[in-house]
Amino acid sequence: MNKIVCLVFLFSACGQKEGKVNNYIPTAINVGYKKNAYDSCKKAVAIIKRKQKNNWNKLSVTKKEKEFANTVVHTIIPAWYGTKWDFNGTTQVPQQGKIACGYFVTTVLRDAGLPIARVKLAQCASEQMITTLVQPKYVKRFSNLDMQTFMTYLKLNEFGLYIVGLDNHTGFIYNDGLHIWFIHATYLGTADVQKEKAATSTILKNSKYKILGKISADELVQNQWVHW
Repeated sequence: MNKIVCLVFLFSACGQKEGKVNNYIPTAINVGYKKNAYDSCKKAVAIIKRKQKNNWNKLSVTKKEKEFANTVVHTIIPAWYGTKWDFNGTTQVPQQGKIACGYFVTTVLRDAGLPIARVKLAQCASEQMITTLVQPKYVKRFSNLDMQTFMTYLKLNEFGLYIVGLDNHTGFIYNDGLHIWFIHATYLGTADVQKEKAATSTILKNSKYKILGKISADELVQNQWVHW
Protein backbone atom coordinates (compact mmCIF):
# COMPACT_ATOMS: atom_id res chain seq x y z
CA MET A 1 0.00 0.00 0.00
CA ASN A 2 2.76 2.43 0.86
CA LYS A 3 4.44 1.80 -2.45
CA ILE A 4 1.20 2.42 -4.35
CA VAL A 5 0.60 5.68 -2.52
CA CYS A 6 4.09 6.85 -3.37
CA LEU A 7 3.85 5.96 -7.04
CA VAL A 8 0.52 7.72 -7.42
CA PHE A 9 2.00 10.81 -5.84
CA LEU A 10 5.05 10.74 -8.09
CA PHE A 11 3.09 10.74 -11.30
CA SER A 12 1.02 13.71 -10.17
CA ALA A 13 4.07 15.52 -8.82
CA CYS A 14 6.17 15.17 -11.94
CA GLY A 15 3.39 16.28 -14.23
CA GLN A 16 5.06 14.55 -17.19
CA LYS A 17 6.18 11.22 -18.55
CA GLU A 18 9.89 10.49 -18.64
CA GLY A 19 11.39 11.80 -21.85
CA LYS A 20 8.87 14.61 -22.38
CA VAL A 21 10.82 17.84 -22.31
CA ASN A 22 9.77 20.73 -20.12
CA ASN A 23 12.11 23.63 -19.40
CA TYR A 24 11.60 23.13 -15.68
CA ILE A 25 9.21 21.63 -13.18
CA PRO A 26 7.12 24.53 -11.83
CA THR A 27 6.49 25.53 -8.24
CA ALA A 28 2.77 24.82 -8.12
CA ILE A 29 2.89 21.05 -8.60
CA ASN A 30 3.14 20.07 -4.95
CA VAL A 31 0.63 22.41 -3.33
CA GLY A 32 -0.93 20.73 -0.31
CA TYR A 33 1.91 18.27 0.10
CA LYS A 34 1.71 16.08 3.20
CA LYS A 35 4.59 14.72 5.27
CA ASN A 36 3.10 11.24 5.31
CA ALA A 37 3.25 11.16 1.50
CA TYR A 38 7.02 11.64 1.70
CA ASP A 39 7.22 8.96 4.38
CA SER A 40 5.52 6.64 1.88
CA CYS A 41 8.17 7.47 -0.70
CA LYS A 42 10.95 6.64 1.75
CA LYS A 43 9.22 3.36 2.57
CA ALA A 44 9.05 2.65 -1.17
CA VAL A 45 12.85 3.02 -1.28
CA ALA A 46 13.16 0.36 1.41
CA ILE A 47 10.90 -1.96 -0.60
CA ILE A 48 12.99 -1.45 -3.75
CA LYS A 49 16.22 -2.16 -1.88
CA ARG A 50 14.80 -5.23 -0.17
CA LYS A 51 13.63 -6.69 -3.49
CA GLN A 52 17.05 -6.15 -5.08
CA LYS A 53 19.26 -7.21 -2.19
CA ASN A 54 19.16 -10.98 -2.66
CA ASN A 55 19.82 -10.79 -6.40
CA TRP A 56 22.23 -7.85 -6.32
CA ASN A 57 25.38 -9.81 -7.12
CA LYS A 58 23.69 -11.32 -10.17
CA LEU A 59 22.86 -7.95 -11.71
CA SER A 60 25.01 -6.36 -14.38
CA VAL A 61 26.91 -3.16 -13.64
CA THR A 62 24.51 -1.26 -15.89
CA LYS A 63 21.46 -2.66 -14.11
CA LYS A 64 22.85 -1.76 -10.68
CA GLU A 65 23.51 1.80 -11.82
CA LYS A 66 20.00 2.18 -13.18
CA GLU A 67 18.38 0.75 -10.05
CA PHE A 68 20.21 3.22 -7.84
CA ALA A 69 19.84 6.26 -10.09
CA ASN A 70 16.17 5.68 -10.85
CA THR A 71 15.36 5.25 -7.17
CA VAL A 72 16.93 8.61 -6.38
CA VAL A 73 15.44 10.44 -9.35
CA HIS A 74 11.97 8.93 -9.52
CA THR A 75 11.13 7.90 -5.95
CA ILE A 76 12.59 10.72 -3.83
CA ILE A 77 13.41 13.80 -5.89
CA PRO A 78 9.95 14.54 -7.40
CA ALA A 79 8.52 15.27 -3.97
CA TRP A 80 10.94 18.20 -3.67
CA TYR A 81 9.99 20.06 -6.83
CA GLY A 82 8.69 23.49 -5.90
CA THR A 83 10.16 23.50 -2.38
CA LYS A 84 11.46 26.99 -1.73
CA TRP A 85 15.19 27.73 -1.69
CA ASP A 86 16.97 29.70 1.00
CA PHE A 87 20.71 30.08 1.59
CA ASN A 88 20.19 28.89 5.18
CA GLY A 89 17.42 26.40 4.42
CA THR A 90 17.67 23.02 6.16
CA THR A 91 14.18 21.51 5.95
CA GLN A 92 13.91 17.73 5.85
CA VAL A 93 10.33 17.68 4.55
CA PRO A 94 9.41 18.73 1.00
CA GLN A 95 7.10 21.76 0.73
CA GLN A 96 7.62 22.58 4.41
CA GLY A 97 10.21 25.24 5.13
CA LYS A 98 13.09 26.03 2.79
CA ILE A 99 16.16 24.20 1.51
CA ALA A 100 19.68 25.27 0.52
CA CYS A 101 21.35 23.68 -2.49
CA GLY A 102 23.78 21.55 -0.47
CA TYR A 103 21.11 20.38 1.94
CA PHE A 104 18.92 19.44 -1.02
CA VAL A 105 21.61 17.11 -2.36
CA THR A 106 22.46 15.45 0.94
CA THR A 107 18.87 15.12 2.13
CA VAL A 108 17.83 13.48 -1.14
CA LEU A 109 20.71 11.00 -0.99
CA ARG A 110 20.04 10.14 2.63
CA ASP A 111 16.32 9.66 2.02
CA ALA A 112 17.07 7.57 -1.06
CA GLY A 113 18.85 5.13 1.24
CA LEU A 114 22.51 6.14 1.56
CA PRO A 115 24.02 6.33 5.08
CA ILE A 116 25.63 9.77 4.84
CA ALA A 117 26.37 12.65 7.20
CA ARG A 118 23.63 14.91 5.87
CA VAL A 119 24.48 18.10 7.79
CA LYS A 120 28.26 17.84 7.70
CA LEU A 121 28.39 17.23 3.95
CA ALA A 122 25.81 19.91 3.20
CA GLN A 123 28.00 22.48 4.92
CA CYS A 124 31.13 21.49 2.96
CA ALA A 125 32.30 23.08 -0.24
CA SER A 126 30.69 21.13 -3.09
CA GLU A 127 34.03 19.69 -4.21
CA GLN A 128 34.69 18.27 -0.75
CA MET A 129 31.17 16.83 -0.62
CA ILE A 130 31.65 15.14 -3.98
CA THR A 131 35.10 13.73 -3.28
CA THR A 132 33.86 12.41 0.07
CA LEU A 133 31.00 10.52 -1.55
CA VAL A 134 32.48 9.44 -4.90
CA GLN A 135 35.68 7.59 -5.70
CA PRO A 136 38.34 9.60 -7.61
CA LYS A 137 37.96 7.51 -10.78
CA TYR A 138 34.38 8.75 -11.11
CA VAL A 139 35.22 12.42 -10.55
CA LYS A 140 35.89 14.84 -13.41
CA ARG A 141 36.90 18.51 -13.18
CA PHE A 142 36.41 21.25 -15.77
CA SER A 143 37.81 24.79 -15.75
CA ASN A 144 36.67 27.53 -18.16
CA LEU A 145 35.10 24.94 -20.46
CA ASP A 146 32.46 26.16 -22.90
CA MET A 147 28.95 24.85 -22.35
CA GLN A 148 28.76 22.99 -25.65
CA THR A 149 31.86 20.92 -24.86
CA PHE A 150 30.58 20.24 -21.34
CA MET A 151 27.25 18.99 -22.71
CA THR A 152 29.06 16.83 -25.27
CA TYR A 153 30.96 15.15 -22.45
CA LEU A 154 27.70 14.38 -20.64
CA LYS A 155 26.07 13.02 -23.79
CA LEU A 156 29.02 10.75 -24.57
CA ASN A 157 28.83 9.26 -21.08
CA GLU A 158 25.19 8.35 -21.63
CA PHE A 159 22.96 7.29 -18.71
CA GLY A 160 23.91 8.38 -15.22
CA LEU A 161 23.30 10.46 -12.13
CA TYR A 162 25.95 12.99 -11.13
CA ILE A 163 26.48 15.37 -8.27
CA VAL A 164 27.74 18.60 -9.78
CA GLY A 165 29.71 21.27 -7.94
CA LEU A 166 29.91 24.79 -9.35
CA ASP A 167 31.52 28.09 -8.36
CA ASN A 168 28.90 28.75 -5.69
CA HIS A 169 26.28 26.06 -6.14
CA THR A 170 25.58 22.34 -6.24
CA GLY A 171 22.89 19.96 -7.47
CA PHE A 172 22.32 16.84 -9.56
CA ILE A 173 22.80 16.26 -13.26
CA TYR A 174 20.79 13.36 -14.66
CA ASN A 175 21.24 11.89 -18.11
CA ASP A 176 18.18 9.71 -18.67
CA GLY A 177 19.45 8.45 -22.01
CA LEU A 178 17.36 10.93 -23.98
CA HIS A 179 17.79 14.26 -22.19
CA ILE A 180 20.17 15.81 -19.70
CA TRP A 181 18.62 17.49 -16.70
CA PHE A 182 19.91 19.83 -14.02
CA ILE A 183 18.02 19.18 -10.77
CA HIS A 184 18.76 21.66 -7.99
CA ALA A 185 17.50 24.10 -5.39
CA THR A 186 17.99 27.25 -7.42
CA TYR A 187 18.44 30.79 -6.16
CA LEU A 188 17.34 32.27 -9.49
CA GLY A 189 13.85 33.00 -10.79
CA THR A 190 11.20 31.37 -8.60
CA ALA A 191 13.95 30.29 -6.17
CA ASP A 192 12.88 26.70 -5.58
CA VAL A 193 13.75 23.10 -6.43
CA GLN A 194 13.58 22.64 -10.18
CA LYS A 195 14.32 20.15 -12.92
CA GLU A 196 15.49 22.08 -15.95
CA LYS A 197 17.23 21.29 -19.19
CA ALA A 198 20.95 21.39 -18.44
CA ALA A 199 21.86 22.86 -21.81
CA THR A 200 19.90 26.05 -21.14
CA SER A 201 20.70 26.48 -17.44
CA THR A 202 22.06 29.95 -16.67
CA ILE A 203 23.75 28.74 -13.49
CA LEU A 204 25.57 25.91 -15.26
CA LYS A 205 26.60 28.13 -18.13
CA ASN A 206 27.95 30.92 -15.93
CA SER A 207 30.02 28.72 -13.61
CA LYS A 208 33.68 28.81 -14.61
CA TYR A 209 34.49 25.72 -12.56
CA LYS A 210 32.56 22.49 -12.64
CA ILE A 211 33.23 19.22 -10.86
CA LEU A 212 31.21 16.09 -11.60
CA GLY A 213 30.96 13.02 -9.43
CA LYS A 214 29.16 10.19 -11.22
CA ILE A 215 27.67 8.73 -8.08
CA SER A 216 25.44 6.24 -9.89
CA ALA A 217 28.45 4.48 -11.45
CA ASP A 218 30.41 4.09 -8.21
CA GLU A 219 30.28 0.42 -7.25
CA LEU A 220 31.07 1.21 -3.61
CA VAL A 221 28.09 3.57 -3.46
CA GLN A 222 25.86 1.02 -5.18
CA ASN A 223 26.74 -1.74 -2.71
CA GLN A 224 26.52 0.52 0.30
CA TRP A 225 23.11 1.67 -0.88
CA VAL A 226 21.54 -1.75 -1.40
CA HIS A 227 22.95 -3.36 1.76
CA TRP A 228 22.32 -0.53 4.25
